Amino acid sequence: MSNAKYLERQVGVAFYGTFTSLRPAQEAAIPPILLGQNVVLSSGTGSGKTEAVVAPLLSRYWRPALESDSLTLLYVAPTKALANDLLKRLHAPLETLGLRVGIRHGDRDDLVSGKPPHVLLTTPESLEVLLYRKEHALASVCALVIDEVHLLYNSQRGLQLSCLIRRLRTEVNALQWAALSATVARLSDVRDFLFGPSEPATFLQFPAHRSIDAQIRHCPDEPSLLRLIRRLTSGRPTKLLIFANARKECERLAGVLHHDADLSPNVVAHYSSLSPEVRVDTEMRFSTARTAVCIATSTLELGIDIGDIDAVVLWGVPNGVESFLQRIGRGNRRSAKTNVVCVIPDDTVNVPLVCLRFMALIDAARKGEISVRAPYELFGAVAQQCLSIIASENGRFTRIADLAKVSEHLNHLDRQMVESVLAELASNDCLQRHGFKNQYGAAERLYQLVDYKLIYGNFPLGSQSVDVCHGPQVLGTVPAVNLLRLTHGVSVRFAGKRWRVREASTDGIIVEPTQSRGHAVDFIYPGAGIGFDAFLANRMWTLLHSPDIPWECLASNLRGALSAVVRTFRAACRSDQIPFYRTLTGIRYFTFGGYLVNKAIALSTRQPDFKAEDFFLDVVTPIEWNKLGTKPQDYEAFFNLLFEAGSAQSLYQTFLPVDLQRREFLQEWLKSEAVEQVLERLKNATPVRLDAPQAGLLPQDESVRNWNHGQ
Repeated sequence: MSNAKYLERQVGVAFYGTFTSLRPAQEAAIPPILLGQNVVLSSGTGSGKTEAVVAPLLSRYWRPALESDSLTLLYVAPTKALANDLLKRLHAPLETLGLRVGIRHGDRDDLVSGKPPHVLLTTPESLEVLLYRKEHALASVCALVIDEVHLLYNSQRGLQLSCLIRRLRTEVNALQWAALSATVARLSDVRDFLFGPSEPATFLQFPAHRSIDAQIRHCPDEPSLLRLIRRLTSGRPTKLLIFANARKECERLAGVLHHDADLSPNVVAHYSSLSPEVRVDTEMRFSTARTAVCIATSTLELGIDIGDIDAVVLWGVPNGVESFLQRIGRGNRRSAKTNVVCVIPDDTVNVPLVCLRFMALIDAARKGEISVRAPYELFGAVAQQCLSIIASENGRFTRIADLAKVSEHLNHLDRQMVESVLAELASNDCLQRHGFKNQYGAAERLYQLVDYKLIYGNFPLGSQSVDVCHGPQVLGTVPAVNLLRLTHGVSVRFAGKRWRVREASTDGIIVEPTQSRGHAVDFIYPGAGIGFDAFLANRMWTLLHSPDIPWECLASNLRGALSAVVRTFRAACRSDQIPFYRTLTGIRYFTFGGYLVNKAIALSTRQPDFKAEDFFLDVVTPIEWNKLGTKPQDYEAFFNLLFEAGSAQSLYQTFLPVDLQRREFLQEWLKSEAVEQVLERLKNATPVRLDAPQAGLLPQDESVRNWNHGQ
């Protein structure tokens, strides 16, 4: 008999009244939640995870919510778009129960007027705002749901939410929680990262079992993309969701498809920097159309209801298996099969290599294999939290002991660590230490952070931008972190000219030409970071030597070329060997180990000059592979040299002591299981020299091409 019988009858009817049976995840979640236990639930996309936890939580708290007529359940989503979608999904069953549901995010605040909702949908940053303004409605919260938790795990936003939950708990009597995701490798890691390892929790995992029908195609130019989409949408009503890896690509692809008179009326774009009104209109148009094409970035990876999608098109390779699974999971949600077309873009330099990357993702997804990373030891969001707490007290001095409480549930964030963060914030003019008490108060830069509304978030530096404008003309965009360096009247260099700043705010940097020859400020453009994924690189190497290569995925015009490459490659080396060839300047080893592994190997073998990429390592002298360390800690002497700052950092990470910035950066190196697997493989491998680079697969630089020609 179904566990639904244990729910309050009205709650069960509101959520499951028309269902003849519940899904496995929904059945499993009812008993532990009704017993008051915390839950981490992982289940496939479209498996009803939201209802699985909200129904039993409301079964526990529905009557108290009605009696107190107050906010009872807090639902945290990683994006505003998902919160908006959840409102549509939950409104009907909650209204049936006499419960109000509302939203609090940057576009809407249902707490500012009228009675507070019983269920509030929000984001981590908006929860920060609520705690900052000391929102009294939070005091009655009994339950918390965190959705799509994989997007927060091992991130600064996740650490921020962890600290916010700790702060929330000081305001409430007790807090039961549930965390949800479709792509989590080890559920206990989610608990450890967000709540600490001592927090009791029940772990429920239900792997998705949907077959993947995948095709890999190459579009060498824009007209070929147009022809592909025409074929996919011809003959019957069809809805396509195209994922691109950048906003600029979204706009370019939309422009290409608008050249087709039949497609043009039904082509829409969706990404984070569009206005809320445009995004909502896009979602509505796409969900109601019979034939439509939506081009999106990762904003639509989440479970937003935009109707049934016939196929997903991936324009370029996603950055990992988790993202791949989320994207393809949006298609054919009413069937047991997912249709995905993997497109190699027109600007691809090495088509066979990208073919292999797609095939490795498909193979891993079909086998349910994703990268495993233990909880990271992060610090940047703690700096942000300390500043936010002090700012919420109007900048007055606050005890170090009180600031340290925000992260004391995490083992690596003891008081000594927090004190080192506070001392660095003081050196950055964000804080000032009390003359004789163990307290810190606000300094000038903290007030700037508040004025520019940068105090609430931990997004990467490269993701936040602001327009530079001269009159009505937008000259370009720069990272928002530059606001902290600009004041009225300062001179800046931009677009090859000198400008005088008239106004600088989150709405834009207004400039005018100047003839001043004095000092001028250069805008900061954080580095791009590194595209490192040892897991995917290692799987590509394994697949290259495997009998299970999914050849059926390749378009006919790609299959022959890649097949020839694989045959040639296998004839030259085995999976337990490291192929290499000599260049004009040294040796190129093909490790398929990922950028960071290759860099660490070069440093540890004292190479005087090297070039590290995801798949190869160029060095001057031969490497004695059998002497490599196989544990990430074996490379501790070179940790200082491994560290690289980049746009993946948040503003508050840049405020940390350098040793903590370095420690954060090294978490991928220290906590990814794939790193140790790659090091073990390379240590036990035998180098084998190639007569020449294997045509088509292995990348060549100019010196290699010249060398081959000379031979």
